[in-house]
Amino acid sequence: MRGFQTFNPQLNDFNPEWYYSSTQEEVAFAIEKSHKAFLSYSKSSPTLRSELLLQIVEELENAKSTIESFYCNESGLSKARFEVEFARTIFQLTSFSDFLLNHWTQLEIYTAGNQDLPSLKKEKRPVGPVLVMGSSNFPLAYSTIGGDSVAALAAGCSVIVKAHPMHVGTSLEVSKCIFSALGKLNLDEGIFQHLIDEGFEVATKLLKDDRIKAVGFTGSIKGGRAIMDLASKRKAPIPVFAEMGSANPVVFLENGFEEQINHFASLFAGSICNDAGQFCTKPGLIFIPKNKSGKELAVKISKEVLEYPSFYMLHPSIQSKFELLKKERESLVANSLIEKTGQLEPLQGRQAILQVDANEFLNHHQLQEEVFGPFALIIYYENKSELLDCLEKLEGQLTSSVVGNRIESPEFEEVIDLLSLKVGRLILNGIPTGVRVDEAMNHGGPYPASSDSRFTAVGTQSIARFLRNLTFQNFD
Repeated sequence: MRGFQTFNPQLNDFNPEWYYSSTQEEVAFAIEKSHKAFLSYSKSSPTLRSELLLQIVEELENAKSTIESFYCNESGLSKARFEVEFARTIFQLTSFSDFLLNHWTQLEIYTAGNQDLPSLKKEKRPVGPVLVMGSSNFPLAYSTIGGDSVAALAAGCSVIVKAHPMHVGTSLEVSKCIFSALGKLNLDEGIFQHLIDEGFEVATKLLKDDRIKAVGFTGSIKGGRAIMDLASKRKAPIPVFAEMGSANPVVFLENGFEEQINHFASLFAGSICNDAGQFCTKPGLIFIPKNKSGKELAVKISKEVLEYPSFYMLHPSIQSKFELLKKERESLVANSLIEKTGQLEPLQGRQAILQVDANEFLNHHQLQEEVFGPFALIIYYENKSELLDCLEKLEGQLTSSVVGNRIESPEFEEVIDLLSLKVGRLILNGIPTGVRVDEAMNHGGPYPASSDSRFTAVGTQSIARFLRNLTFQNFD
C-alpha cells in the first residue's frame, strides 16, 4: 500500500509522518457503523447532544498543544492564526450546545385540533449520516470538528469525516478528541467516523452509498461541482451543502472615499494579503472610478499590497495554481502585473495587483473568477453605466463590499439593489474577511458561491441544512 506525507510550507519539506488511505473494507465498515449509530443517536435528547459537544470542547482543550504542533507544521499558518481558529472552533461547539439546551424546542410547531380538524405537530428530524469533507484553508474551523460537523452532530446526525490530505495529522488529533468524548459519555463511536485518502476514491465511494444522506463541503468550484454531480446521479439524490468559489467584489462609488484614501488602501490591502489571501472572503475584484481620486486610490492599494508582509501558502500545489492563475489573467489584457519583487521564502505567496478597464473585464469571463491567494484585480469604470454592466455580469458571490457615501452617491441604491441579487452578504465601508460567528451572519450565496443560497454555513441556523420536517397528525 502506497503511503503519503503532509507538507511543511515553512521548512519547504515533507513532515516525517506517513499516512495510508482508508481501504475499501474500512470505508464500508465506517458507513455501516455510521448508519447503525444514526438509528439510535437520531433519537437522543438535545441535552445529551449538548453534553457531547461540551465534552469535545474539554478534550480539544486538553490536546491543544499537540493539535497546534500538527496544525502549524502542516499548514504553514502561524501560532497566532491557530489561536484564532482554535477559539472559533471552541465557540462553535459551545454556541450549538447552548442552542440545544435553550432553543431546540422553538423548532417545533403545534396546532390543536377540534371536532372537524386534526391536531398537527411538526418536528425537525435529522436527515441521516452526513459526509463532511475537510477544507484545505481551515484545518480546524471548517474541517474535522468544524461548522459542518458540529451542526450535523447537533442535529442528531452521525458524521463521517474525510480528512483533507494536506492536514491529515491535525485531523487525526482532533478525531482522537471526538472519540474520547464519545467514550467518556458511553456513546456509540459510530456517531463519528474518520477516513483518510490522498485522492478521491474514498469520497466517491462514500458519495455513492445510499446510506449517506447529506454532504458538507468547503473548497473549490471544481471540487464542489464534482460532488454535486455525483450526488445528483444517485438513485436517490441527496443535498450537497457546498461553499465554493467567490471573488468578493468591492465597489468604490464616485463619492465618499476621497478623504479616506489611505485608510481604505491599507484596510483592503490587509484583507487581500493577510495569511496569503487564503480566505473564501478575500476581496479579489475592486471596481474603482476612473477619476483623479480613483487613480490615487489604485496607486495606494497597489503600494500597500506590495509592502505587506508575505505569508506561506498552504501547499506547493496551491502556490503553483496561484502562480498559474496570475499569469493567465495577465495574458488576457494589455497591462502587466504589479507584483512584489525581491527574494521570498520558497512557499510564500508573491502578492500582485492587475489593473484593467471595464471593457476588458466585460470581454473576458475568466477575469471574474476567483484567484485563491494574495491577488486582486482593479477594474476602472468610466461612469455608472459601465459599473452596472460589470456588476450585472458577475456570478454569485459570498460577499460584496460597497465603499462610499450613500447620501451623496446617486448610484448607491442601484448598486445595492443589483448586488443584493448576487451575494449572500453586503458590507458597507468595510472588508469582507473576518466572518463573525453570529445568528445574524449569513455565509453563503448564489451559485457558484454556494450550492444552495437558502442556507448559511456559519452560526447555529446552519443546523437547518441537516434537518427535515416530520408532521404528526392526531398523536395527542
